[in-house]
Amino acid sequence: MKKFFVVLAILFIGILLAGCTSQPAVPVATPTPTPVPTTIETTVPTTIPTTEVVVVVVNQTPNATPTPTPTPQPSITITFNSDLTISPGTTVYIPVGGKVVWVNADQYKPHGIQAINVQSAAYFGGMDTITIPYGTPLEVTFDKEGYYDYKTVFQPDTEGKVIVTK
Repeated sequence: MKKFFVVLAILFIGILLAGCTSQPAVPVATPTPTPVPTTIETTVPTTIPTTEVVVVVVNQTPNATPTPTPTPQPSITITFNSDLTISPGTTVYIPVGGKVVWVNADQYKPHGIQAINVQSAAYFGGMDTITIPYGTPLEVTFDKEGYYDYKTVFQPDTEGKVIVTK
């Protein structure tokens, strides 16, 4: 049995050494094809017009001007209170472009306003009463100088005035 392992070891070493030869591999010959004579027909190509699209991309910002931030216009809030008072009062002064906000802070009673004249009706949507529900404000922006008369409704009638100045 010892001889068997010795023979096996010698064969193994021989196989290893046989693979480590320094002889170059013999190149395999590739057959060269023989040319076959063929007849080629030639035709005149037709011209097909081509369209060319040129795209120019410029990554340059021209002298960008900063976007001006609009100046917030002042607003005044007129509040209908549950004790049937109005704060700060029914007559207010605002500049042109200013906003008047009417708020109903009385959850138990409806409150509203109504234009007294045609000039005021333009801002209040006509001569009808505008009901102001609880928690929903009515906002009106006045863009022209003048006096705009209105009256309160659904409570003791009180006349008010929005005075718009330059």
